[in-house]
Amino acid sequence: MKNKRQHLSYCQREGKIIAMENEDRIMFLETPPFYAIWGDGSILKRYPIDFYEKTDISNIAGLSIFAGLKDRSNKFISGKFIGKSVYELYKENPELFGSEEERKWEIVPIQVGIGHACSDLSIQVHPREDYALKHENCHGKSECWYIVDVDEEPMDVVLGHKAKAMEELEDYIARDAYDDLALRTPIHKGTFLNLEAGTLHSLQKGTTFIEVCTSCLLTYRFYDYHRKDKNGKERQLDIEKAKANILIPYEEMTYDFKEYNYGLAKEKELIDNHNYSVRIIDVVGASVVPKKKPFYACFVIEGEGEVEGYKVKAGSSFLLTSKISEMHVNGKLKILAAHG
Repeated sequence: MKNKRQHLSYCQREGKIIAMENEDRIMFLETPPFYAIWGDGSILKRYPIDFYEKTDISNIAGLSIFAGLKDRSNKFISGKFIGKSVYELYKENPELFGSEEERKWEIVPIQVGIGHACSDLSIQVHPREDYALKHENCHGKSECWYIVDVDEEPMDVVLGHKAKAMEELEDYIARDAYDDLALRTPIHKGTFLNLEAGTLHSLQKGTTFIEVCTSCLLTYRFYDYHRKDKNGKERQLDIEKAKANILIPYEEMTYDFKEYNYGLAKEKELIDNHNYSVRIIDVVGASVVPKKKPFYACFVIEGEGEVEGYKVKAGSSFLLTSKISEMHVNGKLKILAAHG
């Protein structure tokens, strides 16, 4: 058993797993790690989770905050449905995510994760909805980023490209001129960026970020810096699929942030579109924050305090279901709340 990974949440480490037999308003989630070539375990310094001995954590890239796909789904560690996965809850008790009219997809519509890049991510494209449904038997993938921190400034990300037509894009590819092709956008702690499916993009070394995206696992790798894996081979590229989905020309996004005050809590709505709704809630004392969507997938980015009377701190992940219409908070907290 010593080689088996064990993931313990803040709620668990404070004592026993919380078992609220009749509670279906707020339910805490495990935050299992995910692995990638660009991970080095650094995320665990900011958001520690416990493991059994002899577990290799060196290539952990991030933590899954909220996911509900059949093969990738967080489990509840508190509440009436303790031990079940988000996937199972959505199938068996969909009303907890809203009415039939409010549930737009047959699957949990969003995923949320946090990661730290110890090296540049590949330059990539995700499939558009029409392409994914026709060719991949799944939904497409739009995503957005909230930048939790950067190791140093100035820092940037790849977001978009210079090609005005497919012929121009193919010329950049033929010349291996990917650095010239890519557009870069400066970022800092607190930056928010939205990426419609088909956007050429890449997060860069030294970035800690939260990604909220539609529920799709497909990535078309467009360029990977001729980087080699542990076997000395360059990773596979998906140029043709990327070309079939890439948005040409790239159009820069515009934003209409909205801010609200609720006593000692401030809410900043970052985006609310057909893909997802994301907001940051900053708390400095006892407050009541209205819940504006049928459910919230929540993550505590910084601080500690209480939500609905339960202790939370940086790294806590929880679901607010349709059974709750407002969130009672206290302490000093920064919470990301997402809906899809």
